Amino acid sequence: MIKILTITFSISVSIADTIANFFRGPGQFLRDILMSIDLTIAKLLFILYFLAIAYWVYNLPKSEVTMDDVKSGKEIDLRPFALFAMGSMIIIYLIF
Repeated sequence: MIKILTITFSISVSIADTIANFFRGPGQFLRDILMSIDLTIAKLLFILYFLAIAYWVYNLPKSEVTMDDVKSGKEIDLRPFALFAMGSMIIIYLIF
């Protein structure tokens, strides 16, 4: 039983190493490109991304952002929760 597990493990490691070697070149190329981007620009892009999502959520039709509460029978607007989450992420990116 131990020999079967050992053989299976060594084959799995060989397959994983082969896959890792296949992606090493393209991965290094992408890493070099991304490392050349200034950190301030990267933060700005993320902040703009979250602002765009917040704007999109704010402009969604009411039918897309409400759900019915089964217990109380009331409609719950999910937009404030989503906007709070986006705002929190924007504040975190602005601070750090």
